[in-house]
Amino acid sequence: MPAPDHRAPPSIPYPPADAPLVPARMVNEYVYCPRLAYLEWVQSEWADSADTVEGRHAHRRVNRDGGSLPAPSRGDGASRLHARSITLSSRRLGLIARPDLIESDGGRVTPVDYKRGKRPHVERGAHDPERVQLCVQGLLLREHGYDCTDGVLYFVGSRERVRVVFDDDLVAATHEAVDGLRRAATEGVIPPPLEDSPKCPRCSLVGICLPDEVNRLTRTTTAPRPIAVPCTEALPLYVQARHAKVAKSGETLVVTIDDMRC
Repeated sequence: MPAPDHRAPPSIPYPPADAPLVPARMVNEYVYCPRLAYLEWVQSEWADSADTVEGRHAHRRVNRDGGSLPAPSRGDGASRLHARSITLSSRRLGLIARPDLIESDGGRVTPVDYKRGKRPHVERGAHDPERVQLCVQGLLLREHGYDCTDGVLYFVGSRERVRVVFDDDLVAATHEAVDGLRRAATEGVIPPPLEDSPKCPRCSLVGICLPDEVNRLTRTTTAPRPIAVPCTEALPLYVQARHAKVAKSGETLVVTIDDMRC
């Protein structure tokens, strides 16, 4: 029995042949913060943080080629498969993605996206940026003729799987995000920064984006939040005495040896 035709209409009808394909990860970034997506995709800005390094570490086992994805017409059997890091693209949709893992049990395929940290306890099981990124992968699988109705977000920190259904609302939100990012890139106008958002201090590009400073100069009267500069003068402390204890009291490091504090 052939897979149903789930192919969605292109986001912006038939993007020009020379238009770059929009990566699924950039759609995630756009939903999280349009300015962040513009800085990374259009201006090629990048800076590492503890979160980005941890994210690469979480993907270390899946960021390698493995397995193959059979043609849709050959995916009607009962065999299971796991295909890793297969690049999918569509000029019609103007999208490209590299799912961490594609699972198949019979004729239906399911993209699996690995995420660092623990599963968030929110109404839909995951935040919208992650759900939209996964939906891009599902749309590309549908575009290539596969039966794909849902995907899975795997949270490494809690080792939990969250099922995401590719319903009409999520598909529409995904196309809207793709349209917004492509429009911003075409117009060449950087989106404004978020205003007093808790997302900004943890963003790896906060020192490039300067959201508080830009908002201060343009449209708000809120004072900029200070940027914490990491201390680069720290030195290791070696404690070799027997029965020694190392503790912290406020901002003071305390070493106790035989009940005597140093």
